[in-house]
Amino acid sequence: MASNDELKVQSRDGFAVITLNRPGKGNALTATLLESLTGSLGELAAEGVVRCVVLGGAGGRFSVGMDLSEMASLTGEESQALIGPGGPLRRAIGAVESFPYPVVAMVEGHAAGAACELAVACDLRAGSESSKMGMPPARLGIVYPPEGLERFVRVLGLSTARKLFYTARYYAGPELLTMGMLDFLCPDEGLEAFIEELADHLTSNSPVSMRGHKRILGMLVGPKRLEGEDAVEASRLVSGAMGSSDVVEGIVAFSEKRDPRFAPGADGS
Repeated sequence: MASNDELKVQSRDGFAVITLNRPGKGNALTATLLESLTGSLGELAAEGVVRCVVLGGAGGRFSVGMDLSEMASLTGEESQALIGPGGPLRRAIGAVESFPYPVVAMVEGHAAGAACELAVACDLRAGSESSKMGMPPARLGIVYPPEGLERFVRVLGLSTARKLFYTARYYAGPELLTMGMLDFLCPDEGLEAFIEELADHLTSNSPVSMRGHKRILGMLVGPKRLEGEDAVEASRLVSGAMGSSDVVEGIVAFSEKRDPRFAPGADGS
């Protein structure tokens, strides 16, 4: 399995470790990185050797989410295509969910925005006392795509999804466990050892059973799609936000490390 500068893939005894490898950029997700993740998962699935994948980030951090410097150079339509249906983010998340065996997220440090959704799409999530997860679109002037919102509701429940998206705050440690965002919580210094032990344990189980359970569980809780006028309205809300003055202010404020100052008004324009 080949690695590249932005994504490292290491094969272990029965499982693989995939590392988002942009530590100087907080492992921010680019279209290229997401396509590499999709391709690597597809190759691993086709080879049929590994029975578990561990997904983590380099430099003590899972990922800060989408690379906003990349998004700042895009039009609203291009940004929507990046994170919306058929785009690199949706394809990468689809590859995680369709991988035939469990994918375990090692949530070290921050998992924010699209990276938080990427972790939530994994079958299991393990973090440490210093792990932080959150969804900041409301601080960026972005309306998150309905496919992503639906995943949070399906995996975590409506109440937790509301809490995440309305507050746009980061939640840490034990609270992540209570919210269902983490399945396992370890001391900071013990996370890597726990992940390795968990991966070893998962690969020791019956491959027929593990593959069957992942497939059937996926069928039972498959995504629900908006249809008709609801789908049209959702798309309008997402694209409208991407083209608004709010998203410009949100991204500039993020890059300047200050609080955003959104203009009053129903649409932020």
